[in-house]
Amino acid sequence: MNSLKVSALFLVAVMILAGCTNQKILERTSLTTLLSYDKAEDDKITTTAVIRQINPDLESKVEIQSATEATNRGGLVNIELKTSKKIGAGQLRVALFGEELAKSGLNDFIHTLKMNPEISNGIYLGVVEGDAKSLIDSSYKNITDIGQHIFQLIDHNIEQNHALSPTLHEVNRDNTSQLANFSLPILKKEGEYIEISGIAFFLEAKMVGRLPSQDLLYAKMIRNDFSDGALELAIPSSTIESFSEGSDKEVKIAIDSINSSRKIKLVDKTVPEFDFTLNLEARLLEIHSGLRITTIEEEKKLEKAINKKIESELNRVIQYSQEVNSDIFRFGEHYKAQVRKANITEEKWHEMYPEMKVNVTVKTLIVRDGVFQ
Repeated sequence: MNSLKVSALFLVAVMILAGCTNQKILERTSLTTLLSYDKAEDDKITTTAVIRQINPDLESKVEIQSATEATNRGGLVNIELKTSKKIGAGQLRVALFGEELAKSGLNDFIHTLKMNPEISNGIYLGVVEGDAKSLIDSSYKNITDIGQHIFQLIDHNIEQNHALSPTLHEVNRDNTSQLANFSLPILKKEGEYIEISGIAFFLEAKMVGRLPSQDLLYAKMIRNDFSDGALELAIPSSTIESFSEGSDKEVKIAIDSINSSRKIKLVDKTVPEFDFTLNLEARLLEIHSGLRITTIEEEKKLEKAINKKIESELNRVIQYSQEVNSDIFRFGEHYKAQVRKANITEEKWHEMYPEMKVNVTVKTLIVRDGVFQ
């Protein structure tokens, strides 16, 4: 009986204490789903917030507010003055940066975001071609909630292996690493739509280069193992002897259901030099009607042509990262892991990285032949 009384008293005490806590009532709070930052005149920052307002009938509307101040925090305070409810950051999904600001450096913004206890480290970061405010504050015929739309756009393309994951956690990890750099997707307004137009390369948290969206899957192949994906390739028509004479010098093919696994082996620590081996399993999804693959030998020739093409593209992407000296592929971390007692600084690695040599080998296996005749 004494035990029951103690338990009951404890339960009552918990209920009383819970009732005394500072509760955030949804009707009194605005939910910020997206924040963007742009460089303004006089070293000021334009902060733009996409805010979802909830009314007592649980109906919601989206409003966009902007402010230009000397600091990010000052901009948010100014935005608070324009809203009738407290702005909460607990539902923040995306933070975007204008291209000019990205080129000047994002260290302070990454630090501010990661230090805010309300913000999840799983939010996505991205760069906008031109001005981020213009992209957000434009009118879109088929987009009612711009914050949720951009979040779903990035999330969907990560799932489809069309983009590298740019969460705050991953970006902060690479930004604080001495031997790696981070990348962000680039967004662009295209008429009535928003699209991912490329990948931004960063060095010391400053945007130093970019590649188009067509190279995103190649970047993914270098950086991660993955399953599922699609790729269009142009291979020499001479690959298959049965191809019609007088045709174009190149023929387009499409492969999908790609499963990739890679192996990175350091073979010379002084250069440094790596052997990069990529194993692909793919289905031939589309091929020119003039091609007839009727034998195992022709299938192997096609696989070799795919290997050669992908090797060329991977070499090009790696070499570009060396040109801008942005190691988004974490070769420096592979170097450190494979060199015993490696005592290498950030400065030393970025002296070595442009001179790094990578021997790329691709091994493709076509696992289905539904289009073969």
